[in-house]
Amino acid sequence: MNLRTTNISSNFRSRLAGRSLLIAFASVAILAVACVQESGTYPIETFTEMHYAQSYRSQEIPRLGGVESAVAYDGQGNAQDMLNVLPTKQTHPYDAGAGAELYRVNCAVCHGVTGGGDGPAAAHITSPNSAYADDNGVAYAPPPNLVEARNRFNEDAMFGLVTNGILVMPRFGPLLSEAERWDIVRYIFDTSAAGLAP
Repeated sequence: MNLRTTNISSNFRSRLAGRSLLIAFASVAILAVACVQESGTYPIETFTEMHYAQSYRSQEIPRLGGVESAVAYDGQGNAQDMLNVLPTKQTHPYDAGAGAELYRVNCAVCHGVTGGGDGPAAAHITSPNSAYADDNGVAYAPPPNLVEARNRFNEDAMFGLVTNGILVMPRFGPLLSEAERWDIVRYIFDTSAAGLAP
């Protein structure tokens, strides 16, 4: 063999031995670190939350409870005083002209100009061929007569119906302001209004 070939071979072996030794040492170090348990924990936790339980130990000062007056539970105070805190209902002056126009634009198409429930859309709503009829072709009920509804509902109830809608009547809460909805309700209840029958 050649001297040069021997040098290359011994160099290669020493490098291979060095790398093998380094890999073996790294493997042993990783295994040793993996076997060490984390400090502050138990080797086997039967009930894992028992370690963190807030138990009372002997010779320990008692824990502080909640503040006694933090929650009103004893009924102290006057109920009327609590009601006085509520904001009062905002009122604005009733404008008969604005109420009539709002009624004409939003309500007369179903309830009619005089409030009798005979508007132009009432014929479509009560038709057995309309989308409001059931599967058997039974027609939907006609829009209510608002002149008669004045005897059954007060202004607050009527305002709730106008705001939230009922059955096929749409919700006007998102469409009209509170003042406009009150103008419509007051127009319906205004017996001196030129449009609705007394």
